[in-house]
Amino acid sequence: MNQNLPKFLLDKNLIPNVEINPDLNFLGTETAFGFGAEVIAVENSKKFPQIYKFHVGDTGPTTPEPIINTAIQALKDKQTKYGHYLGYLQVRQNIANYWSETRGVKIKPENILLEPAGKSVIEMALQTLITPDDKIIVPDPSYPVYESLAEFYHHGQILHWQAYKDPEKQNLKFRIEDLEKLFEKNQNIKLLIINTPQNPTGMMLDREILEQVAELVKKYKFFVLFDDIYDQITFGGRKHFSFLSIPGMLDYTVNLNGFSKNYAMTGWRLGFIVAPAWLIEIFGRMAINKWSNVNKVQQIVAGAIYGDVDLDGHHYPSIKDKVQKIINQDFVEYEKKGGFVSEALNLLKPYAVCNEAEGAFYLFPCFQKILDLPYVKNELKIKNDVELRNWFLHEKGVAVLAGSDFGQMGRKHIRFSYAEDREKHIIPGIKHILKTILELIKKSNITPPFEVDEVDNKVGELIKKYFD
Repeated sequence: MNQNLPKFLLDKNLIPNVEINPDLNFLGTETAFGFGAEVIAVENSKKFPQIYKFHVGDTGPTTPEPIINTAIQALKDKQTKYGHYLGYLQVRQNIANYWSETRGVKIKPENILLEPAGKSVIEMALQTLITPDDKIIVPDPSYPVYESLAEFYHHGQILHWQAYKDPEKQNLKFRIEDLEKLFEKNQNIKLLIINTPQNPTGMMLDREILEQVAELVKKYKFFVLFDDIYDQITFGGRKHFSFLSIPGMLDYTVNLNGFSKNYAMTGWRLGFIVAPAWLIEIFGRMAINKWSNVNKVQQIVAGAIYGDVDLDGHHYPSIKDKVQKIINQDFVEYEKKGGFVSEALNLLKPYAVCNEAEGAFYLFPCFQKILDLPYVKNELKIKNDVELRNWFLHEKGVAVLAGSDFGQMGRKHIRFSYAEDREKHIIPGIKHILKTILELIKKSNITPPFEVDEVDNKVGELIKKYFD
């Protein structure tokens, strides 16, 4: 019997009665879901009147009504049989037209494949592009599934593009010179993963750095898995710049995108891939083996979001303009909440230092000086950001994620998602967090930046600034 069992089985005393794949030891997880179960358990215990939720990267808004109505009509039309394994031609043409328009490069239907959400393309890229001698570069910090799947399939072949941490400002930044060093020191790098706007930081990579990455592609001939699932959720006048917009990069890009974040469709599990036609052909064959096809109703919805769809004698008019109007309002609300949370946390400087909200709906403040507080270290015995996350949940009724769940460079950071409802979670939750941290500072016999009884007034000023 294999004694080298993965920890996630041993922790639950689930012992297989046969030998299992030892590579499962390298399979990680996405903490938001595992920790989310813990949050539900604490919520059900009724220990707190409410759990303030800043942990899950789900959308605050629900799916726009025109999308739901299209799906209902497709069901009424009994569009319930198998669909096309790549996605119906008209659906892929609608997506290709939109992508060509927004990326400024000619995209054809043969460059598109519909998939069940976005994670499947991460797996397929790792299964098809990487040979035994190839290496993969994963950003650090980054969405944990990249590294989880890369380690599972190709452990020992992972390199990290570590964000630079400014020792004074305590913020993170991805620098091209750090990426270049990886290529100078390593051979056979085949795949670089990029995510912008980024989870967990909410940072964006601008056009200049992406063009510098493209120069490296030309020099070293590697592929870029470009994840821009949050591409429309950008703030402060910033515009998302696509790696596909750089001449020649379609030939070296696997673009992960979909409907979860922009269109508030996380539970629908609907995404698509943009890639070279030869790679879509491979992915299509893999799709047949993995999931057969995205269900027919969802294919109709995916097409109607970008244009008219005619299928099996039924017409589904474009809902593009109606939906865009609705989600644009959602993006404005995200921007307001991001600015509010960032500025509120920065009231605690130097104990909490928060980055600016640039895109997506995440912030990644540094809590290093909070972890260094004498009361936190000596009385609460909290040693790291994971233990701080657990203390916030179990002792204060606040759900956040530990920065180290997203990589080594996330240590001593906390990820905040501000997607939840403003009045129910964001505003009262931030007040509660500020008061909690001020109390930790005072219990350390240190003069806080301001007093606990000033929190309501200070937050009230920010409410007026961002929401009135």
